[in-house]
Amino acid sequence: MDSLSVRAVMSGILFGVWPLLMNRSGLGGNIASFVIVFVMFVCILPFSIGNFGEIFDANVNLKFAVGAAVFGAVAMLLFNSILSKATPQNIGLLFVLMIITQIIVPAIYHVIMTGEVTITKIAGFMLAIIAAILLIL
Repeated sequence: MDSLSVRAVMSGILFGVWPLLMNRSGLGGNIASFVIVFVMFVCILPFSIGNFGEIFDANVNLKFAVGAAVFGAVAMLLFNSILSKATPQNIGLLFVLMIITQIIVPAIYHVIMTGEVTITKIAGFMLAIIAAILLIL
């Protein structure tokens, strides 16, 4: 496995663990969002200090970065509101439902960007929808 694949697996594990821990924190959705973003900021800042010049690079489109941040902020608030209200018994199901939905978005993006609509991709979308329905029943 190449280093990007290893990083993908590691980030998948970590993205899978933090919401389960946050669910057990007892924090409300908005303050949980603040805590995670603040701690992330503190952890990420030392790795970013030397790269702030990239903001002024001619190839950088800050509109996309700001748009991504706004979507991410709304998603964080919504997701942490789920984490704060879900029980340990149903958080896994809600988390899986969110992830299935999250998987569909870049898959649709890939189809749009490549123009490749294959039978296997259509079957994958259908199976993801069926999985989501079966998991919430």
